[in-house]
Amino acid sequence: MYMRVLLCVVMIVAMSCSHGRGRTKERRLPQCEIDLDSIVKRGTLRAVTDYNSINYFVYKGIPVGYQYELLTEYCKLIGVKLELTVSNDNDANEEKLLNGEIDIIATNLECDTLANPNIEFTEPYGRSRQVLVQRSGMSEDSTVTSLRDLNGKKISVLANSFYEDHMTNLSILHHDSIEIESIADYDVEQLIQMVSESEIDYAVCVENIAMVNNWFYQNLDMSYALTEEFDMAWAVRPNSVRLLRDVNAWMKKFRRTAKMKMMYKKYNVDHREVAGGTAGVSADTYRSDFEEIIKEESRNTPFDWLLVSSVVCQESRFNPTVRSWAGASGLMQLMPETARRFGVTDLTSPRENIRAGVQFLCWIDKRFEKYVPSKKERVKFVLASYNVGIGHVMDAIRLAEKYRKDPQKWDGNVALFLLNKSNPAYYTDPVVKHGYCRGSETFAYVSNVMKRYANYKAAGIK
Repeated sequence: MYMRVLLCVVMIVAMSCSHGRGRTKERRLPQCEIDLDSIVKRGTLRAVTDYNSINYFVYKGIPVGYQYELLTEYCKLIGVKLELTVSNDNDANEEKLLNGEIDIIATNLECDTLANPNIEFTEPYGRSRQVLVQRSGMSEDSTVTSLRDLNGKKISVLANSFYEDHMTNLSILHHDSIEIESIADYDVEQLIQMVSESEIDYAVCVENIAMVNNWFYQNLDMSYALTEEFDMAWAVRPNSVRLLRDVNAWMKKFRRTAKMKMMYKKYNVDHREVAGGTAGVSADTYRSDFEEIIKEESRNTPFDWLLVSSVVCQESRFNPTVRSWAGASGLMQLMPETARRFGVTDLTSPRENIRAGVQFLCWIDKRFEKYVPSKKERVKFVLASYNVGIGHVMDAIRLAEKYRKDPQKWDGNVALFLLNKSNPAYYTDPVVKHGYCRGSETFAYVSNVMKRYANYKAAGIK
């Protein structure tokens, strides 16, 4: 009986230090006095989040993400602009918060004030739990289905993260029988990819990110939960009393609204259902329903109507009423901002949608003329930009120049650096202006459109 009580006490103490990596953090005073009135006077709210498929990323050239939209909504309320930076490093974020470089940390933090006396947590915006990422079909000895199975395993986690904190505490409870590999300068989705590609065997992430990524990497098992569900919240300085009070009052109201429910569904349900996009569409798929419109709208442009048809197939499978999780609509999946720019009044109108999509392709093409003189080569840059935005492709061009690859060629040159824009070693490079990008999706997009276009031509479609 005594031993069971003692074990419970040890577990409670260890688990209550989930942000302290088995140690109690010292109480530190903020190095500045910045509260709500100062933020409003300044005109900007400075926040930090992390790049991933949920919190913040760029879709068709437009910044999107759950944390991005939440922060934007709050900024509208207090009448300021959002100044957003990205970082996965909890310790660095905490330091920036205390010295006044940022005002809010919005990075899927577990709401646990006891574990970290240096920050104040806001009202929760949601709940999640930590799960183990492992490959499906591993041997019985390698597959983890219980805490006991963690013994002797090497678990890879982000350095200075609450994943590292929790796993270190679990290892303490298991008499240091779990090996913790702390990996710096990566993001959690890169660790997931590394598990998929057998570079590492196990990683840890929150369940909502795991579920989205399970659609990208279908050889993974993310079903084993390492924790119970916990509240997730933003963090502010302890002396930002008015900011904390204001965020709490807003969050309490906003999380009950239909808009908040729609935002959650958009990034955690709808996004997951279509995370694979149309990359798997057969390169031979062709429908003539909109052939005449595509021909007419492509005439007198740099783009063969069959290439535009391949784009339409890739974007919408020739469905004029389809709408993506992020709000892109119609045959060429135009974002609302793009549609307004090119005068679209009805996004479901095949002619309007195709006309605006082709105009957008032409607009992108003009911007690349001086960088990529070859029309044949330039089309790949245009397609990549249509998919992910000009900014990311320009970043890849600058990286190609820096690393002495050919910035005017796509395959094996600029494409290589777009693929590497999910690697912090590249997306934090000083020449990069637009940060993280899941370049593998755009690489596949360009490849699929071009292969389908070649097949259309080979089939003799005229």
